[in-house]
Amino acid sequence: MKRSLALLVAAVLPLAGAAQIGAEPRDGVPPLPRTVKPFAGGKEEFRFAVIGDRTAGHRPEVFEDALARIDQLRPDFVINIGDLIEGKTDDRGQLDAQWTEVATATGKLGMPFFYVPGNHDLSNEVQREVWRKRLGADYYSFTYKNALFLVLNTEDPPQPAIDRVKLFAREDPHDIAKVLQALQGDPARAEELFAREPKLGALAAKVRGSENVAISDAQIGMVREALLRNPRVRWTFVLMHRPAWKVDSPAFRKIETLLTGRNYTMLAGHYHKYSYEQHGGHDYIQLGVTGGMPGGKADDPAVADHVMWVSVAAGPPTISNIRVDGFFPKEGPDQRERTH
Repeated sequence: MKRSLALLVAAVLPLAGAAQIGAEPRDGVPPLPRTVKPFAGGKEEFRFAVIGDRTAGHRPEVFEDALARIDQLRPDFVINIGDLIEGKTDDRGQLDAQWTEVATATGKLGMPFFYVPGNHDLSNEVQREVWRKRLGADYYSFTYKNALFLVLNTEDPPQPAIDRVKLFAREDPHDIAKVLQALQGDPARAEELFAREPKLGALAAKVRGSENVAISDAQIGMVREALLRNPRVRWTFVLMHRPAWKVDSPAFRKIETLLTGRNYTMLAGHYHKYSYEQHGGHDYIQLGVTGGMPGGKADDPAVADHVMWVSVAAGPPTISNIRVDGFFPKEGPDQRERTH
């Protein structure tokens, strides 16, 4: 009797495993023609989307359309890298109207949206007051499924507006174009160019001087405390608006030092053009735009409207970018314009 029961259990267990995914064997043939890899989507896995710049003359509905598409993909949450409103004013009525427009779009999402401040969002103390009243802290940290997120404010305190129009008016347009292209490309090649052509190097120094990154000691303290509270997270994501690694920022270097020995990824924006670098084996990524003014010629793929999709499972996160115009509805690609 015991032997019969053991045989019965041995026969039923494989079928029970198959029944969990709704398949039954037929005539001794394996029920599912599939690979043996386990299903994705384990309890410790998650996915989040990152939104690029929306400002400097935002184009209507691009940001809103991107959020609607993301919502259909159902990430765990959405986060941006700053510059959601045009800002650059201390008129509270204008600021409230601009933030209400953004909140209307983010409020339609079926998951949380995390705000990261940019220079358009926090260009003066009035804007910072409005931010804190409407949204809360302008730098912070949080954890999700054993991953740490550090959100920095590169406008702490808000920086005085730099009149680049006057700066560029004094310089040759061709030289300006060369410098801006070099600064947004490979850093090593840029330095070679500036060493080879001192005139361009001097102009690059002026442009860099207009890109101050302001990170307060209080923020460094926040980062230190967050790291101490979370010594064994599997990954750390650091988000900010201005890519602080592209300027001389002692405060940012202190934060990098605090991150020594950890797995981390840096995400920023600001220049309205996508770029990728590696520093010490870590990804440093500058996102492009999601509705903002493109940071280059229209045929440059690095300035296309896009969203970033980050998947976190075992090992390093996987990062992909999706062009906003690459989505189309279930009715087909020819129906995309008709749905708006």
